[in-house]
Amino acid sequence: MLKTFLLSLMIGWLGLCGAIAIAQTESAAPINLTPQANSMYVVQDHRWAPLAFRNQQGNPDGLIIDIWRLLGKKMQRPVEFELLDWQHTLQKVRDSRSHIHGGLLQSEERATYLDFSNPLFQLRGAIFIDNKKLANALDITDLGTVQLGVTAGGYEEEFLTAHHPDLQLRLYNNNEQLVEAATRGDISAFIADYPVGMYYLDRLTTPDKFRVLNVLYSRSVHAAVARGNKAALKNINDALAQITPEEMTALTQKWINREEVRIIPWGLILLLGGGLCITVIGALLYHNKTLTRKITAQHAALKERQQQVDLLTSNMTDWVWTVNEKNCFSYVSPSVTKLLGYAPEELLNQNMSIVLHPNDHERAHAQYAHVLAAARRGEYSGYRDSIARFDLQHKNGQMICTEAALRTFFTPVGEFSGAQGCSRDIGERKQAEDVIRQMAFNDPLTQLPNRRLLTDRIQQAMAGCNRHHQYCALLFIDLDNFKYVNDNYGHDNGDLLLQQIAQRLSSGIRDSDTLARFGGDEFVVVSEQLSQELETAKHQALLIGIKMLELFDRDFLLRDAHCHVTSSVGIALFNDDSRSVASLLKQADVAMYQAKANGRNRCVVSDAPSSLK
Repeated sequence: MLKTFLLSLMIGWLGLCGAIAIAQTESAAPINLTPQANSMYVVQDHRWAPLAFRNQQGNPDGLIIDIWRLLGKKMQRPVEFELLDWQHTLQKVRDSRSHIHGGLLQSEERATYLDFSNPLFQLRGAIFIDNKKLANALDITDLGTVQLGVTAGGYEEEFLTAHHPDLQLRLYNNNEQLVEAATRGDISAFIADYPVGMYYLDRLTTPDKFRVLNVLYSRSVHAAVARGNKAALKNINDALAQITPEEMTALTQKWINREEVRIIPWGLILLLGGGLCITVIGALLYHNKTLTRKITAQHAALKERQQQVDLLTSNMTDWVWTVNEKNCFSYVSPSVTKLLGYAPEELLNQNMSIVLHPNDHERAHAQYAHVLAAARRGEYSGYRDSIARFDLQHKNGQMICTEAALRTFFTPVGEFSGAQGCSRDIGERKQAEDVIRQMAFNDPLTQLPNRRLLTDRIQQAMAGCNRHHQYCALLFIDLDNFKYVNDNYGHDNGDLLLQQIAQRLSSGIRDSDTLARFGGDEFVVVSEQLSQELETAKHQALLIGIKMLELFDRDFLLRDAHCHVTSSVGIALFNDDSRSVASLLKQADVAMYQAKANGRNRCVVSDAPSSLK
């Protein structure tokens, strides 16, 4: 009976190998690539995985390639692909009316020579930084002395040149070269499309080597043709309208988590087949007593390892934990007692929200929902590593600020299946960070935002008014004859006067406005959400400026005397982000000097012929 079974197994295996050989022979049949008169010629980057790249067989592959194959079916036209370095793809489409760009981000510079289709899908651009070299980086402004790697001719280069001209850029021909340079240590930060950067990092280094500092933008990917090629653009948009949301979702999910399929050589298949047969024969000859002895030994080893883990976690200051798919604790290390005052058995099978501080419940829930939504969209493959800060509650009610190194697990369809983490108390570090942040962004005398924070607030106001088409005002306030106060009352009293002025100005602005000390006796107010009409916005800004002047009507009380001072206010209006922060401040400053020239103690709106006191 055993011989008959083994003979049947071998015959079945050889039949399977023969079927595989026939399938491989058929799949290797040559494909007719002769261009047809009705073909569409699509160019795309060849190092933009998983969106567009050459697979191991040298054929075009990726999300954009599949979208265009689907578009070809909708239009009943064959599609020919040409994959090049990124900058060459732009030149190819610009110089030819017969070529189509498969997908790129729209920009003002590209719009001068390209026309863009309706959106294909959304794409985010992110800053990736070396976890060790830039461990203290909190924002893009902390990268001023660092060379940032970008793809030459890519949207990232154009975006940084326009919005962060002071940053140092280092250009690479394509995304694969860019990430390879980062993993070699040539650069410690780079800008790339989020799925592209994650794709190459996953293949070139370990997950903890780089992290995302922040997301710079989220924009739509469009197909493009040479400017003026309206007929081709209409055909593309008509075909895009025929693609259903279900079809587009299926393509996106296929490529976000896709791994390249590697073809096993025929000789290796035979070798593996022979090995499999030998393994099966050997497995059938194992004796039950041998298996029992092996299982017993493994059980003893696991028990010893568990004891070692318990001993280690009992003496560490960090708290190690795991939760199941219901967010309930399935393991809690003994060190939790030192951190939160609970015994491990008090937390087992309890929902992890039991240790969250009430103030952090809403933020933690929102973060969990955001990560779960991304997993369902297919952005993570099996798990996600992250660093997160949570405020936990000690058993006695005290709030404990902690940092956790997390690994969150997902099912193949993106559902939460559990998590594990290691949490530690970072209360002292957070206090130190708060002090450093306060020193970096606030004026030490008045505690108002300084120039650095003011620049950020003005940029935020520019972006907001550009979205809502509302005007904002920049009010430049300068004291009249402050030098007289310093010379006659002393510098100590001068500092005291500046502190009192800061308090009064703060009381006179709206909660949505920003007051900053620009330097010396100069203050700046950023007032948002004014009218969409220019004249109405000017009137509103003048009323705000007059209110600022009225705050100086009452005397200020110094250490040994009363003091009366006035101020002059210059106002500049803006309703988009087309100008630099420096030029807006200069415009308001010029208007302020015009107010001084007109007699001081008054407001002047830039480019307005009249002023009001």
